[in-house]
Formats: sequence, structure tokens, C-alpha cells
Amino acid sequence: MENFDITDNGFAEFDLDRRIVNLLDDRDITEPTDIQYEVIPKILNGEDVIAQSKTGTGKTIAYIAPLASRILNCGKVLIITPTKELARQVYEECLYFTEDIGIDTELLVSGESVEKVAGKINTDYDIIVGVPGRILKLVDMGVLKLGEVKKIVVDEIDFLIDMGFKKDLLRIFELTKNHDQVMIFSATLSAETKKMLNLAVNQKFAARVDVQNTLPETITNYLIPMKSPNSDEKEYKRDDILLTILDNINPYLCIIFVRTKKEAAWLYSLLKERGFSVSHLSGDLKSTQRKRQLEQFRNAKVQYLVSTDLASRGIDVEGINYIINYNLPVGELDYLHRAGRTGRAGEDGAVYSICNELDEGYLRKYAMSLGFDILSLKIRKGKLIEDKAYEGVKARLSLGEKAKLTKIQHSEKKAADRVKAHEEWRDNRRKRRPNPNRQTQSGRPSRNNKPPKK
Repeated sequence: MENFDITDNGFAEFDLDRRIVNLLDDRDITEPTDIQYEVIPKILNGEDVIAQSKTGTGKTIAYIAPLASRILNCGKVLIITPTKELARQVYEECLYFTEDIGIDTELLVSGESVEKVAGKINTDYDIIVGVPGRILKLVDMGVLKLGEVKKIVVDEIDFLIDMGFKKDLLRIFELTKNHDQVMIFSATLSAETKKMLNLAVNQKFAARVDVQNTLPETITNYLIPMKSPNSDEKEYKRDDILLTILDNINPYLCIIFVRTKKEAAWLYSLLKERGFSVSHLSGDLKSTQRKRQLEQFRNAKVQYLVSTDLASRGIDVEGINYIINYNLPVGELDYLHRAGRTGRAGEDGAVYSICNELDEGYLRKYAMSLGFDILSLKIRKGKLIEDKAYEGVKARLSLGEKAKLTKIQHSEKKAADRVKAHEEWRDNRRKRRPNPNRQTQSGRPSRNNKPPKK
């Protein structure tokens, strides 16, 4: 590709096309994140990559920027995502970087007629972004040929496996057996996913980029118990606590997470009746409805989005500064994904979790595993105030205290290793059998070879 002048940008140190760097600079993206520092050079070098990094760290740009810089010389690219929403998001990101430099990018999700899609896809495509079901349907109909695909990207692979797409992924890898590079991205990598990767990727030559699952320190995590530890006080209902939270915050954008599709529809109706600017997202909605609801939220036409965990993976919307867990998620990684919708790119964020007594135990577990502190709040006259006396779900150690403890434990281990080494040396010395001909009557070794005096 032709090169142009660029401004002073941290991405310029990579061997990226300068027009890509200029486009990053236009969006004030000037300093690569840790995952981008690790991954971009490897992709540019043609290495397979298995990258695990916490949410909000720029995984999408980590693969789009180098691929867009090399694509005219590297062959066709297939990007696989778990949901239509994430596929559209990745597609729009691809268009931003490729539309003006002669790269043809196509989106494959349900919602368009096969005839219309067939008219777009031809042997001249450069990048395809899609979901497994739609990709394979077009393959089976003879509309899409994958034999020329050289680069494969799987985004949020754990979510794909959880949704039951393992067989579809393996089939896609078989159809693209002429590929020369695979890039796997996810915030988490489960044991099941790792088994699947053993079948699909030659991990012997894959560069692994693993980052421990932790929440950014810019996110504050709050607990609002449904019942105070003081048994004389009443137990609040979830919807009453939710309305109190909403009365005490004024977010730019806020996602309220629920567990079921029925809860999403019910809570959406409740908030709508109360006059809140709200939309909702769940699997019960048609593809066009989900797209419209998400676009309203992304464009800040509504302030609140009620959603199942459908919105917790891969959906990147700027300006989300509050997350509310109407129900606590059933796993720590789900908490990680939900909370990761806020506090992105170094911005501040807050997560409020409404908990009964059982939820509190799980929240403690999540806090210790993901390394975050919990602030407990109580309701007083319609206000949320910190309950400093409440210790039911406080992380045992703050992040700073955990770092100090790790340092102390490391020092203690080194000291213990020195003591153990000394004891082994002493035991080995004691085990040596002295020569009777060289002992004195006292049993001590003689300083010469003369026999002891009688």
C-alpha cells in the first residue's frame, strides 16, 4: 500500500500501513494497549495467535489494523463472531479502516435475502465478517466458497463454544484447510475451548498471549443487599432497589442486566411506564428489532438498556458509565463480561449488584477471583449511602494488600528455600561415614593420618 505522512502516534512503531495509523490518529487512538503491543507484531509476521485478554482492551483493533495493512498481499480473511450484533460491530470497524483503501468487506448475518447476499459475494471479496450459521448456510447453497481463505479470525471463541457452535467451527476450519494463519481472541478461555483448539489449531506454533482475568481498577463495584444484616429492618424488593439506584444516578448510558428474556421484557415495560428513556435486548426479539434497539442505545437516543447476557460479550458502546446487575450472573466470567461493558479504555465506571443472601456469597467469590474490592451501600430515606460497618461481602484483601501479601509470600518462600538447602547440606554431611582409622577416642576426625594413641 502507498504510504502518507503521519502524526506522532504510538502505532507508528509497528510496520502498519500509514493510512491505518492516520485513521487511528483521527479517532485519538494514539497509544497501543498491552494486547495490541503483543499481538500486532505477531499478526504482521504471519504467526498464529491465541490471545486472551480482559474486556475493553482493544482486541478488535489488535487484529483489524494489521490485517488491513497486509490484506492486499496476504489473501482473503474470514472473521467469525458469535452474535449478529458483534458481527455488525466488527464489520463497521472493518469498514472504517478499509473502505477508502480498496478493500472489499462483506457482512454475513441473517436479515438479508440470499439472492441479495449472493450478488455481493464474489471471488473479489477481501474480508468476510459473519456468524457460523449464516456462513455455512451460504456454503451449502453454493453461494460462498471458502477455499481461498488464508486468514481466519475467531472473536469471542468462548461464547461461540457456549452457544453450541463447536461443530460448526470445526467444519469451517476443515473448509478453510488451505489457511496459513489463525487468530483466536477471547476474554476467557475455558477448558472446553482449549480442547477444541487442540483439534483446530497447531498450538505448537501458536503465540499465546495470556492476561489474567481481572477487572480494571477504574471500575467501582457496589453491593446493595436486599436485606440489612440488622434483622429488624425490612427486606427490599429488587425492583424497589433498582428504582432507588436510578433515582440516585444520572448516567450517560447504563445497561441493566437480567437473567431471563421474560425478566427483560417485564422490566423494560416497568421502566417505560415510569417514564425512563429505555430500550431492551433479548433473544426473543427479531434480528431487525435487536439491531434497532441497540442502535438507539449506541446513539444515545435512549439512556438505559435492559438486557440479558446477550449484551455482555463483545458489544462495544462508548459512554457506558453504569452497569446494574438486577440479578447477579451465575458465574464469575459472566460478571467479568458484564462489568467489562463499562470502564473501557481507562474511563471510570461503576457496577451495582442487587443481592440476596445467597448472591452475597457468590459476589465474595467473584471479588476474590477477579481481584476487585466491594463497597456495600444501604438505603436511607431514598438515598444510597456507604455502609462502612457492613462486612458481609468485603473482599478479604484490597488490590494493594494483595500485592503486598504476594511480595511477603515471595520473600518467605525464598527464606524457606534457603533454610531447606542448609538443612539438606547438614543432613548430607551427617550421613557421611567417617573412617575408623582416622578417628580419635572422642570420635572427632583426626587432623592427621596417625592412628589414635592408646
